[in-house]
Order: sequence, then structure tokens, then C-alpha cells
Amino acid sequence: MLSYGTLRACIRVDGQALESYGIETFPEENKVTCWIASEAGKTFSVVWQDINHARQYHQTGDVTLDGIHGGGQLMRALSFNEPPTYQRCTAEFKYVNTSMNSIRPLTFSRLQLTGQFHMKWAHILIDEDQHLNSAHAELGEISLAIWPVNVIGMGYQRNLVPAKGTMVHERSKKASSHCVGFGEEIRVPPQQVINVARVGTTPTTTFVFRYRPFDRLVADGIAPPPIQPSRGTKREAPVDVSDPEDHNDGAGLDIDDEALRELNVLKAQVKRLEERISTTRSVKRVKIESTDMRSQ
Repeated sequence: MLSYGTLRACIRVDGQALESYGIETFPEENKVTCWIASEAGKTFSVVWQDINHARQYHQTGDVTLDGIHGGGQLMRALSFNEPPTYQRCTAEFKYVNTSMNSIRPLTFSRLQLTGQFHMKWAHILIDEDQHLNSAHAELGEISLAIWPVNVIGMGYQRNLVPAKGTMVHERSKKASSHCVGFGEEIRVPPQQVINVARVGTTPTTTFVFRYRPFDRLVADGIAPPPIQPSRGTKREAPVDVSDPEDHNDGAGLDIDDEALRELNVLKAQVKRLEERISTTRSVKRVKIESTDMRSQ
């Protein structure tokens, strides 16, 4: 999770925050950047928190996906002496509005390259040359800008996100293998939204998550390679502390006969030493008793 001042942010997949790599902070821009590992087909959400429990102003988190504005999420001000619960101090952006009564969840998708695919939503052959320089500078980035705002009223959803995929020319140097996509459409009632006005000219903080497949991050030296067991290393068998005789049950166990023989020899030596000590103690006791009788 990234942090700046009292603000925290992360990309969440399967209920867990993705690990951040190569975190950089730019105080002059109030910006924090990092890299995360994307997996095609996975649904994700943008989550942010404000741990300033004395906050008495509204703020929004505006989300930009591959350079395209996806929408925002309002975090209302805390009332005086209001308990700072998780719900009141956390916001999550996980859908985009694609029509007045439909939403689609955010997903990581494979980038479509011209020369290999047709636009399935248009059913026409793509003019490849027009996409040669079409890769947006922010392709492969999820940006979250936190703004203080004033609430000015209610309205209906007007900022709609086009439900088409991102396409770039296969020879474009900016091309990555992943992009932000959308899941299956979900029908909802007409969405009312809260209209706000930004306060100031710059956001309080901007968090930028640059995403690539994990293998690419490892290859570029951004993420450490996964720890793998050394080849040729055998797993040690559990130690059995029972008597050796217990193993000789015809179950086909692989027993070291030489070690058993040595163990039996040692046991015999211990037994002889115990008998010798016992005999010595008896002799000493007899001598002591005899001495006592003479002294009388």
C-alpha cells in the first residue's frame, strides 16, 4: 500500500492489496508512484483511505485508467466527534458507468494489437497505420488523484466510459501486453451522482500504479524473482524416536542394518557398564558395613 501524509492507496485483487514494487515519492508534486503485477482476466479495484480522523472536509478520488478518466469516488467529511469507522475513512472504486443504467467491473486484460485482431464491437477491418502512434503515454498506468471538494448538488450520471478495448499498433514501442478492460455488463437503475466542485488547482496527492505482468517486472529488475527450492535437494525424512526393534515389522522400511548393529553394540556396552557400577556400589556398601562392625 502506498502512503503520503494521512492518505493510503492500493490496488486490490481477490480481497488483497497487490504488492508494490519500486516505490518512489516526489514531494514537489505530491505524487507517489510504484509498479504492480497485473494478471489478465483478474478483476481489481482502486482503494484509498484517509487516517486523518479530524478531517472535516469532503474529498474525492478521481481515477484515470490508461489515460482515460474513469470516474470518481466521494469521501464525505467527518462530523464533529463522529467515530472514524473503516467505512467512513475508506473509499473503493471498482466499476465504470458505461450507460445510464449499466456498469462494468474493472479488469486487467490482454492488450489488443492491430494486425492480429479485428474490432469485435465494430466488425470491420482495422486500419493498422492509424494506430501506429496511438499508444497513450499513460498506457499501463492507473492513477488516483485526491482532491478536496465542495458538494454542490445531486444529478444523474453523465460521464460515461466507452465500452471498447484499448488498441495499439503491434510495432508501437509504447505497447505493453496488458491494459485495463471491463468485465460483463451489470444492469442497474439510473445512477444518481453527487456533483462536486474542486477546491484549489492541484490535487492533495496523486498515486500512480504502473502495471505489468509479473514476469516482465522480474525481467526488468523491478520485482525480485520468486524463491524456488534448490534442485537436487532431497526433503529430509522425519526422525522416528521409537526403538529400532519396532521398525522390524516386515513393512518394507529401508533400515540401515549396520547402524542397528552399532546401536545394539552400544546398548550392550551400556548394560555392562551399568552392571559394573551396580557391583561396585554393592562392594563398597559391604566394606562400609564391615568397618562399622569392627569399630563397635
